[in-house]
Amino acid sequence: MGERYIVGFDDSRPSRRALDWALDRAARDHGSVVLAHVRTVPDGPPSDPDLEAAVTRARTRRRDVAVSLLRIDGDDVVAALLGVAEDEDLLVVGTHKTGHLHGRALGTRALALAAGARCSVVVVPDTDLRFRRGVVAGVGGGAGAAHVCETAAREAEHREEELVLVRALEPDGSGDDGTPLGTTGGRVQDAHPLLEVSARTASRPAAPMLLDVALGHALLVIGARHPAQARAGYVGAVLHDVLINLTAPVLVTRHRDLVATAAASGAATRPDPIEENA
Repeated sequence: MGERYIVGFDDSRPSRRALDWALDRAARDHGSVVLAHVRTVPDGPPSDPDLEAAVTRARTRRRDVAVSLLRIDGDDVVAALLGVAEDEDLLVVGTHKTGHLHGRALGTRALALAAGARCSVVVVPDTDLRFRRGVVAGVGGGAGAAHVCETAAREAEHREEELVLVRALEPDGSGDDGTPLGTTGGRVQDAHPLLEVSARTASRPAAPMLLDVALGHALLVIGARHPAQARAGYVGAVLHDVLINLTAPVLVTRHRDLVATAAASGAATRPDPIEENA
């Protein structure tokens, strides 16, 4: 059975971009798509966009994908979406946040979802993605680096496109676990012999480097802590800057085994970061 894609949908242009992305990927993976619309009711009865028409358009666009509609009543859109997303789902949202490096809009929904979701999250910018090619992976020295590489390699392999591994070394040397990125790339190449793999390492801040390399590419893959392993609302500085300055769709991935371990341990403990890899 394929993956379930939950798309935060309000019929805005960013949410329609997110839906298109989810439909295309679900078709590839034999997955299903759920249009999740949160109806907030501050004053008076809820008002919906024409959701049935949106479902019809989605089914027409991808007849090989099962598409369903989920209406959720709630005052908090982020909490409502997090409440319906399960560990094995992929939560997909659109955003208009692009191209303003070092902005500090901490309240954005994409950030809140990336911080709070137990599942992996994709944030899709409101831009034309039709001519984008290639997958970029932000590879740091954390325990989840191998998972980020493998996730990105599978994405690139399915697309039959190049994989670019990126490591940014801060001036103080942080971000380097002692394993040359070329060695990491060689391991990925051995596991995926038909894949074109390249590696880039530079001494510069991670977020600007990732954003620059991802420009023009189809996807950027980075890792993040499980919410059980971080203080409430915590978002790493790199993930923060990447998500509010998108130059490509970003897949924030969490290792399934580590997710289960983190969930079992609960929020009382805070081990080392799992996948703050960029």
